[in-house]
Amino acid sequence: MLSRKAPREQFEELKKIETVYFVKIKKRERRSRMIKVLFVCLGNICRSPMGEFILKDLVKKEGIKAQFEIASCGTSSEELGNPVYYLAKEKLIEHGISCENKVARKITKEDIEYYDYILTMETSNRKAIERIYGKSEKIYRLLDFTSKPKDIEDPWYTRDFDTAYEEILEGCKEFLRYVMN
Repeated sequence: MLSRKAPREQFEELKKIETVYFVKIKKRERRSRMIKVLFVCLGNICRSPMGEFILKDLVKKEGIKAQFEIASCGTSSEELGNPVYYLAKEKLIEHGISCENKVARKITKEDIEYYDYILTMETSNRKAIERIYGKSEKIYRLLDFTSKPKDIEDPWYTRDFDTAYEEILEGCKEFLRYVMN
């Protein structure tokens, strides 16, 4: 309730109340709108499924699962229909994360249009997407959300699934902090 103040003071007070209300409404709208995230790597059998299921695990633990739609795909058709690579799957299971029934698929033009955030694992993934579908402001490299922006090396080649997991986890945590603020 407004006190007996000069018209200018009343106006300023109303403006403050309106601003606080508007900010609260905008935050509520942003949180109630589903955030659609697509992870992308080369074959969709190691890094991008790890990203998909790590982020799904994080949002579930935070109690915000209903606010997200999360998936993954690859830029190549080499692994189409194949399950998550067994060493990536074992790494996820080691951390209590299941990736059952996930099979590799290739990114489509519809994916570019549908998802809010397309999170690539390395620069070459972004370039492959842009070469086929054109540039998009929705495409980010996952570790660009961290204090150590860089490519996540492909553990299929390096055999270092520990480092890949830790980097993807860090990227997912920082991405989640970014979209929730």
